[in-house]
Amino acid sequence: MRLNLGSGPKALDGWVNVDLSGPDLSVDLGRFPWPWPDESVTEILASHILEHFTRDNGVKFLNECYRILKPGGMLYLAVPDMDKFIDCHLSGDFSPLGGYHWTSLDSLMGGGAQEHNPAQRHRYMYCFASLTSTLNAIGFDSWLRLPDVFDTKEYRAISLYVGAEKL
Repeated sequence: MRLNLGSGPKALDGWVNVDLSGPDLSVDLGRFPWPWPDESVTEILASHILEHFTRDNGVKFLNECYRILKPGGMLYLAVPDMDKFIDCHLSGDFSPLGGYHWTSLDSLMGGGAQEHNPAQRHRYMYCFASLTSTLNAIGFDSWLRLPDVFDTKEYRAISLYVGAEKL
């Protein structure tokens, strides 16, 4: 089984697309444990969902991914890359963000009211070092920075892509 967690309305062929309201399966991914049995999933895609959880719930989210993945299973993550945003703020040049509309770190972290839906506000941000350190603490034995795997054009310039394998 391949799970696309936090799919929103965009369904990927060959994946079970999971979100609060489907499109294939409706699951509240903020309620633990998830309904899948241990070691029952071969691949998980979590594109731009992890940043919507607090640090503690993000760790719970990743622990659930680890629990349900089979040995040799892959977790593919896409999150906003905090390093990119900090570099832009330090340099004053926001062009590397490709026109992404939220450049204020306060707004990016959910402190602004620009995002009217509280469930869509960001609650924690990651850079490569913090994300891989978290994956290592959970038990993922292997991870790597990936090129864009499954992302939309609007997010490519701002995103960090990491693949982690459960050995």
